[in-house]
Amino acid sequence: MPKVYSCLIEVRGYELDSFNHVNHSVYLNYLEFARWKMLHAEEITLEKLQAWKLWPVIAKIEIQYLKPTFMGDQLEVRTQILEHSKTSFVIKQDIYKGNMHVVDAKVLSVTVNEKGRPAANPPEVSRLWT
Repeated sequence: MPKVYSCLIEVRGYELDSFNHVNHSVYLNYLEFARWKMLHAEEITLEKLQAWKLWPVIAKIEIQYLKPTFMGDQLEVRTQILEHSKTSFVIKQDIYKGNMHVVDAKVLSVTVNEKGRPAANPPEVSRLWT
């Protein structure tokens, strides 16, 4: 079973749309923040990525919005690696409000070099799926 990383977020007023619930695009920011927290938990920092001249680039996101959330709600983003290859990995991300599942997402991340070409994942990144 892959390791699950957890990140807590509180919904802020400026993230709401005209219906007073979180705007759909804001969830992408929540997911991005949680992915960086996952990397940070494994001591994979932006400085290390720059030294390796390798970066994770999002190639595809599939997202399903299940329930609305509102200002002040406490959300938990759960992140785990589903699959991986030499140059990419698939990340499963779910957002919960308490026990209620509000967002279901799957993200394809491709590791690229300084020329923007796919490159092998650094060995340190393999800790995410071992």
